[in-house]
Amino acid sequence: MSDYFAFRFSEPQNKARTSLAIFFVSNIRLDVISKALKMDVTENLVPKNVYLISLENCLITLPNCKADSTFASEFDSYVGDINQRLFCLSVDIDGKFKDCTGRAIEEDLSATLLHEGMDAIFKQRSGLVVSNHGYHFAKPSGDHCNSFIRASNLLVSGVEVAFLALSLLPFMRKDLKRIYVDSSSISYLISVAIQLYHNFDSGFPAIESFASYAVLNEQFDFVEDDSSLLFISATTSGSLANKLLNKTLFTNEQVITLFHVNLPPGQRGVFEVAAEVGEKLVSGKASDCEFCKQGSKLIRIAGDQFLPENPKHELLIIKKTDFNKDRQGFFRQFAAQNVLKWNIAVRSTEEFNEHFYIDVKEALALKLEPFWSELDKYVKRYLSRDLRTVIYFDDAGSQALKDKVKEYFTSEDNSVNWVKYGDLTEVMMKDASSVIVLVGAITSGRSLLAISRKLRCIHESSTITYLVAFSKMPNGDAFEQLRKDLSQGGHFLAVLNHCRMPRVKEYTKTAWDSERECLQPFGDDDPFGSDIKNLPDIFSGRLSLLVGNSFDSNNLFLPTSSGKVLTLRQTFAFWSDFGFDAKRLSKSTQADVYWTVQSVLHDLRNASENNGLATSYHTTLISPANFDRYNDGVIQSCLLRAARPVEMDYRVDHIFSRQMTDVILSVLRNWDNEQGEAALEFLMALWTQRLRVEDGHLREILEVKEDCMTDDLKFLFARLEEKLEPVQ
Repeated sequence: MSDYFAFRFSEPQNKARTSLAIFFVSNIRLDVISKALKMDVTENLVPKNVYLISLENCLITLPNCKADSTFASEFDSYVGDINQRLFCLSVDIDGKFKDCTGRAIEEDLSATLLHEGMDAIFKQRSGLVVSNHGYHFAKPSGDHCNSFIRASNLLVSGVEVAFLALSLLPFMRKDLKRIYVDSSSISYLISVAIQLYHNFDSGFPAIESFASYAVLNEQFDFVEDDSSLLFISATTSGSLANKLLNKTLFTNEQVITLFHVNLPPGQRGVFEVAAEVGEKLVSGKASDCEFCKQGSKLIRIAGDQFLPENPKHELLIIKKTDFNKDRQGFFRQFAAQNVLKWNIAVRSTEEFNEHFYIDVKEALALKLEPFWSELDKYVKRYLSRDLRTVIYFDDAGSQALKDKVKEYFTSEDNSVNWVKYGDLTEVMMKDASSVIVLVGAITSGRSLLAISRKLRCIHESSTITYLVAFSKMPNGDAFEQLRKDLSQGGHFLAVLNHCRMPRVKEYTKTAWDSERECLQPFGDDDPFGSDIKNLPDIFSGRLSLLVGNSFDSNNLFLPTSSGKVLTLRQTFAFWSDFGFDAKRLSKSTQADVYWTVQSVLHDLRNASENNGLATSYHTTLISPANFDRYNDGVIQSCLLRAARPVEMDYRVDHIFSRQMTDVILSVLRNWDNEQGEAALEFLMALWTQRLRVEDGHLREILEVKEDCMTDDLKFLFARLEEKLEPVQ
């Protein structure tokens, strides 16, 4: 425990050289101050002046210091003339600074001392808790942020707390009886301020915590008269103070925030920390959180801003065993069969394309087993005697399923009414007999819930059977909830095949969206595009695909640097047990491989904390070793596009960044052969910042550039050079 608190500060109107302040709360020997001077001069060179600061009635005066010949001699050798360079100050119970003659010092000097002393404590004690690139915080207010001010971090040293308490003295009053605090963690600071003031009419005020934002949702027995004060530990918006001022009878004069940024006009604050926080703090509404959109994990700040654990970082190696039996069964039937497609419009009228598209018509035409037998069994099971209506959606998959089911009806059977969903009305279905609803594929189940509401009017003795060829719902819980919702009233949901996939919504930012955003400013049709930098051939064609959204199943990824489409070589670990012959393998597309890799990653994200990517309080990244294990360019591209940015942000650990850099260097050095097939994909991932390494390692990557490389490679290298911050 230190007897003093020392810090450097710049005096007003004279910032050429810093001065030294030494604060102490009890009697201190001059030899201790002498040692403090020596230590500071060794680290920070000679100060302009030295200020000794104590509490009311100077504990050390200038005459005391001059009378001690040893101290005076050492001061002269460390700093200079003691008469010119040493100032002894005290602070009274009202927070006013005076010299040892009792003369008040300038207000701008006292304000500078208090602020820069606080600044030194804030930095030394890490008053700002900052997330890394893999997680962020939810504040008690509900807002999401990448960092937050934690007042309790600053209340470690008794002498430092006493120094901070000096700034609270102007808020103390003789008639004060009670002080409310939003967090018990600042009670220590408030109690020290109370003891320093000590001039109360009715004894020391009581201190009581009201538990921050929790007070807004429950009754708290505030005494709201003039004898109360309310302290808030920290804010970046002033929202808690605003809510309390609206909910209670407290005035602006009674509600005081200790550490603040962006304090609204009219609110009272003690320590402005905007300069200390800088641009590190990003905070906003949960609904607009950029960190959530990037897949960053959320840590909630509860109670007195307690964090459950220090975040850790781990690497995950994807193994063949992560491709479970259910997955194998699905892909054994439908992979390399022109069934699994990507970025296809379900209906011609829809603006948003289906990220994971199943061509149900093609699947039915193949008559694959066991899919074909299952369909036959389900149709026969659910064709009831009183069936009078078959409803089908207007997408190609549902219509193909309708055509197949229609084969089970004889040409003489005209009693069944075939209705397209868009033509369906509740009046049409009032008191109707049993119904079958045919759907090619579901992603969320919302379409089935919508139709179930229209069918509530059927006869109470009738049943509804929802027959679905494929479900892509993201997890078992979501599907089970849908099944329960649809089955109420004795109805049935029958699904032939399940293939759980991540939900990609119209506002989800995919790797292709990031690619388009980066390329578009260089396109001729962009009004803000560059007049100087033209796109090389590969990227010019690529931008046309991205803008026109005119992809097919074999151009998901950038080609090799020579313009060759990425394809599987001879083996694919996840398909190795399927027994595919050369003819079937030759029909495999990039979409088939992408579906497979995405399904594995999706399962790992939904696995238990010890086995997958779904960890709560630490960051799990896709191990760089995966890019060595699965070294086909098309598989590497799938990993780069399917992974979330937070799963490839290797900046969280220097060793991880080093490992990933080595992988990238190996690919780029082989840019002109099959070991470097995915060179453009790796550089694009770095440019879009879906893949991140430390700046020092990025500089190593840029050094690989050669004059003999293609224009497309050189273009991406140039873009990375622009992104890299210059070395200071």
